[in-house]
Amino acid sequence: MSEETSKLFWAFFSTAFFAIGGASALIPEFHRQIVENYGLMNDAQFASSVALAQLAPGPNMLMVSFIGWQVAGLPGLLVSTFAIVGPPSLLAFGVGRAMERVKDSPVLKAIKVSLAPIVVGMMVASGLITAQAAGHDAVGYGLTAASAAFMLMFRRNPLWVICAGGLIGVAAGRLGLMTL
Repeated sequence: MSEETSKLFWAFFSTAFFAIGGASALIPEFHRQIVENYGLMNDAQFASSVALAQLAPGPNMLMVSFIGWQVAGLPGLLVSTFAIVGPPSLLAFGVGRAMERVKDSPVLKAIKVSLAPIVVGMMVASGLITAQAAGHDAVGYGLTAASAAFMLMFRRNPLWVICAGGLIGVAAGRLGLMTL
């Protein structure tokens, strides 16, 4: 295993057990591991990888596979995917069986109720970290703010925001208003 694939494995394996809320809730930790700790990508590469992975059909966990591919090609994709999917699958299987035995427990019900606000908080943090990594100029910050406002006010399909943002980004890049 190369040094890059080894770093990918440990970055995703170490966060795999905390995937409450899915991959989107783990974006801040992925950023910390991949960009800050291991230096496998810079902020712009990370933000682009997250954005491109979100465009792909399928589960958000594809983001991990895409980051692995960007860093180390096919070996990176395979190692990253296994590291993020394997351990939680085994854990979920074991916990699921144990929960069947205590499904009416008040402690279990309290845990389930308390996880919802935690997941929402983690997702908000994910959005903020990705926004900080994505745009370091006025156009980038403006697009981020306008996208968030549009989604909050109109609750439309996000594809409209993605298409509009892409067109605005291309136009701003051609006009020299945005660093590409």
